[in-house]
Amino acid sequence: MNSSETIFEKTIGRARPWWATLLIGLFLFVLAFAVGIFEHGLPNLFTEGYWRGLFINPSIIFYIMLIAPKLTQMENEVIEAIIPLGGLTEETLQQVFEDTQAERPFREWVSVGVGVLVIILTMVFGGGIEFGLTGIFVLLVSAAAFGILSWTVYASVVSVRVTARLLKQPLQVNLFDLDAFKVVGRSSLYLALAFIGGFTLALFFTAPDFSVLQNVEFWLINLPMFLIPVIIFFWNMYPTHKIIDSAKRAALKQAGQMIRVVSARLMAGIDHTSGAGELSQSLQGLIAYEQRLEKVQTWPYEVSTLRSLFGSILIPVITVVGQVALRRLLGW
Repeated sequence: MNSSETIFEKTIGRARPWWATLLIGLFLFVLAFAVGIFEHGLPNLFTEGYWRGLFINPSIIFYIMLIAPKLTQMENEVIEAIIPLGGLTEETLQQVFEDTQAERPFREWVSVGVGVLVIILTMVFGGGIEFGLTGIFVLLVSAAAFGILSWTVYASVVSVRVTARLLKQPLQVNLFDLDAFKVVGRSSLYLALAFIGGFTLALFFTAPDFSVLQNVEFWLINLPMFLIPVIIFFWNMYPTHKIIDSAKRAALKQAGQMIRVVSARLMAGIDHTSGAGELSQSLQGLIAYEQRLEKVQTWPYEVSTLRSLFGSILIPVITVVGQVALRRLLGW
């Protein structure tokens, strides 16, 4: 277990009662709702679409607060699964945490600042800031949302670095029992799904219509986004893949050497009945062992995990198509 927690893990990533997260979310939405009614009135809030700009950032904050504890939990599960493979001591673990999270308080605050600065500059130079109560509210909540989002991304990167460093320790890899590594595959899937959820949320509040779908820029911007979950999925697993692949190559090399030795001995004594049968059985066993090794999957995921990943990528597509169809049906 990580005994040197980041600020993210101590705050947003900390497990909390469901009602606490719900109350925070309700507070943000009620505040946005009140601002919208005060400045635009209840009818215009929805008919003119002001609710989208007011609710998107509270939704992002609420979403991150929902998934952050799970991200921390998955990180701890990965660490707990790897520790027994190398018999790592508390001193070794503490050193890994300190090396991979050096100057982490400063860097965490920098990551928050980068997110805040980027969204403010984007809104200022993109003409997204409006005068009035709504404009001020949107600016402040956007800064908070993107600061937290940037912070979450940084925390995820640190988590991957910790896992990669742990995997560099001497580990005992049983190629025929990779259950301990499959937790990395599940963690990678959750990271990818977290991104897909956020992307879907953004598309929901964007509310594209049919004319937008005919715009080349829309696809140039959003199509690469569908590839990011796949990149996240395999990037998070890559250090584990290297460990398993290295162990597999070493085992195949050793098996190949033994097959050549036994084959040579069998051929040399082929005219002698004594021991030939045992050598033949040994050779068959080694060949079967080599074939079994070749079938070992070096990426620690199951077929169902990969199916879930690619199936979930369709969710943003369904969201866009569903909104466009609904808008055309209602004549909006």
